[in-house]
Amino acid sequence: MPHGFDAYRVFISAPGDLERDRQTCHEAIAQVNEATAMPAKVLLVEVGLRENGHIDSNRGIVSDNVRWSSYFVQLFEDDWGPRDLFRKLFLLAAECRDDATMPMREVVVCLKDAPGETNTEILGFRRELEERQDVRLFRYSSIDALREHLTGVCNGWARNLIEATKAAAAGPAEPTGA
Repeated sequence: MPHGFDAYRVFISAPGDLERDRQTCHEAIAQVNEATAMPAKVLLVEVGLRENGHIDSNRGIVSDNVRWSSYFVQLFEDDWGPRDLFRKLFLLAAECRDDATMPMREVVVCLKDAPGETNTEILGFRRELEERQDVRLFRYSSIDALREHLTGVCNGWARNLIEATKAAAAGPAEPTGA
């Protein structure tokens, strides 16, 4: 059904016990859609899993959803989910972002503080994310900080998409005369 909006998927990867954080992502996207994107006929559409177990039984479909997304938000604290499959989704998102034929534009990592963590494997996962130079990384300690950061990120995406739509509608620039 035609709706007149240009839609852009935002895949939210939230393994482990980060349901509240995932919900905060949803709220930030909804707020940006209402205030910034929708008035300009742009829509950020949240995609992701509601339960970690679904990644096991629907891995191909989940991977396709990442491939079809324009943006990828990785939440992480201390768990990559069943069989580390959310890590594989994160790596797939980075691969898609680096492929000009794919719609992926940016991968963002939101790393929840875990000051009491001592598990060396988990600390290694965290270090791996912190050391990546090809993603925008944000550390947060509260839901409010996450909401504020993601609202800013999503507003930036929406503004860029709106500007790109306006530029495309205007057509090629007129050459200047000599």
